[in-house]
Amino acid sequence: MLYQSDYLLRIIEQAGAAIREAFKRFREGAESDEPLELTEQAVGLVVDMDPKLFLRFSPQSMVSFLEISQFDDRLVKKLAEALELQGEILEARGSLVEAGVRREQAAALLTAIDPARAN
Repeated sequence: MLYQSDYLLRIIEQAGAAIREAFKRFREGAESDEPLELTEQAVGLVVDMDPKLFLRFSPQSMVSFLEISQFDDRLVKKLAEALELQGEILEARGSLVEAGVRREQAAALLTAIDPARAN
């Protein structure tokens, strides 16, 4: 169990570092592909699958995938953070529809782990 906890904390830290670097690069005005790639790396770390495939899931499919896999809420929060940042980056480069999708995906994930939603 300790190994699993260490692994979980390492993934949270690595994903958080990728998100922080993406945010920094985005704020510095880096090419939009670079911060997007960093957020995709964070998504890939969290879901342990091809991030491009995961990002094509509908918001509800993402939630179902994470529920079936019994993801830790802290990982889901990091995932939502990466999706929200992708939404900002996409909006800044004029991809408004795709930005809206990322925000919907992030909102669905955060709603899924909201304690008020629990049965």
